Amino acid sequence: MKVKLVNIAYYFLVVLVSVGLIYGVNNAPNEFLKVLLYFHARSVEVYYNLPMLYINGIGYTANDCTFTIGRECMGTNFIVLMFSMNACMFTSHFEGFGKLLWFLISLIGAAAAGFLINSFRIIASIPFVTHQKFVLLHSGLGISLYFAALAASYIFINTLIRRHGRENIY
Repeated sequence: MKVKLVNIAYYFLVVLVSVGLIYGVNNAPNEFLKVLLYFHARSVEVYYNLPMLYINGIGYTANDCTFTIGRECMGTNFIVLMFSMNACMFTSHFEGFGKLLWFLISLIGAAAAGFLINSFRIIASIPFVTHQKFVLLHSGLGISLYFAALAASYIFINTLIRRHGRENIY
């Protein structure tokens, strides 16, 4: 009974943090948004040698205003999905303090993967920014990358846990 209550509390915490992340990013003030989007904008600056300018309420925009990296480009839903999937699917392999560590590793890993994948998606989409079907190309690339990353994450973690050969890691 105690283990069941701990699991329910754990899943509730995952949902609470997930909803908090989505709400927090969607309502983040400009100063915070500028910091969150900096990595994405900086990767574009480095890759294309193209200066990006931050505009309050909009995001980072190219000097020629052909594209903008805004709040929607952060992939918050993907980060929350990866975090929730990893945190919940593999939690049964951890006990006690290990559950908390797994929670933190899932959150940090999802954020890191999200920043990397979204930066790649943005960089790969920029050459098509003037294409008539840009939104479809950009969205399709994002969905493909997100699905591949979720599958790869699941396979990697599942393989790692199976190789360990124990029911519970901690």
